[in-house]
Amino acid sequence: MNKSGNGLYFGSVEFSGVGGFPEKMTSELLADGVVLRNVRLTASEISGACSPFDYYKTAKTARKNGVLLRVKKRRGLYFFLSRYKTRSGLYAGFLAFLMIISLGKTRVRDIDVTGDAPRERVLRILDECGIKEGAKLSELNFSKAEQRLMLEIENCSWVDVSREGFRVTAQVKKGAEPPDVEGKNPRNITASRPARIISMTVRKGKAAASVGSGVNTGDLLVSGTVFDGRNKIMFVHSDAEIIGEFTETQEFFVPYNETINLPNGEIKRFDSIIAGDDEYPLYFGEPFAENSLYSEETRLIFGENSPIKLKSRIFTAYVETEITRSHDDTVKALRKQKSTFEQNFYSDFEIAAQTEKFFPENGGIRLIVDYTLRGNIAQTVDIEQGE
Repeated sequence: MNKSGNGLYFGSVEFSGVGGFPEKMTSELLADGVVLRNVRLTASEISGACSPFDYYKTAKTARKNGVLLRVKKRRGLYFFLSRYKTRSGLYAGFLAFLMIISLGKTRVRDIDVTGDAPRERVLRILDECGIKEGAKLSELNFSKAEQRLMLEIENCSWVDVSREGFRVTAQVKKGAEPPDVEGKNPRNITASRPARIISMTVRKGKAAASVGSGVNTGDLLVSGTVFDGRNKIMFVHSDAEIIGEFTETQEFFVPYNETINLPNGEIKRFDSIIAGDDEYPLYFGEPFAENSLYSEETRLIFGENSPIKLKSRIFTAYVETEITRSHDDTVKALRKQKSTFEQNFYSDFEIAAQTEKFFPENGGIRLIVDYTLRGNIAQTVDIEQGE
């Protein structure tokens, strides 16, 4: 018979039976999906074992077929736990124990400091960096802690902050000169947005990510902590171009009926002469006109090398006009709106792909565009230094 199945790993009930039709009983149990183990059949006797969860069905089938069934032995976890089913405190304590163990696996439970640096000072710096007992393991920033320790521990030559399980180990060794600092503002480079890195050009600093990896906002991309030719640590102003690929969704809407401002041809100009940083108006009063669209233009008066320019403030009067767009005109207006948006907001990015979806509505047409963009996601962040 099948030796693996329904709940047998929780325990088993060994039984024997006499009389009736044991073969028919066995066939019906197997048809019902009951797993039997070590079954032995004779003309009028049967013996075997089943799961404690299936014994009720086994006994009921035995009575149906005239077999007198008797339990020989009960064994396994199911019957062990049954002895203590009235002791709710035992189960509550066991659950509390599991919760404590689970919580301990997600938080720092111990910090070990090795090396020859003052333990209290190392622990204080780690605490200021968010590394302390009870802190979430997923939020620890070891790179920041290492940089602070290198900068603030006198004559520090080597630092390593890492964790194994729930224990954090900080190894700090002294005996060398403090690290050199290049310039006044040593910096790391972090990610400005979530993206997938598709290319990296690191001009200064040490790469902390690789092409093809996904990064989140604030993740370290290039470290300003490097070794010079003498194997000495120094802090530099990192410089790199990190091209990332990311997606954004934008939504546009143009109504069928709309009131817009259209110029009626009446224009007022207010001219000024610009000489260096000084402006000399050629008009009286304030350069302003109501119900007008404003624009500016500047042109040179005496050639390209002349410092004197003419600046014109232009006010074009407009009238409010009700317009009704056809379906095709509305789509054209949507594409113009989308193009203006891309020029204003995506001029620094490459549009690698885009998917347009038009949704006609009662009052107009809605356009939803899924963009795949590529661009530089590097942003510089100052390396924190001690006083």
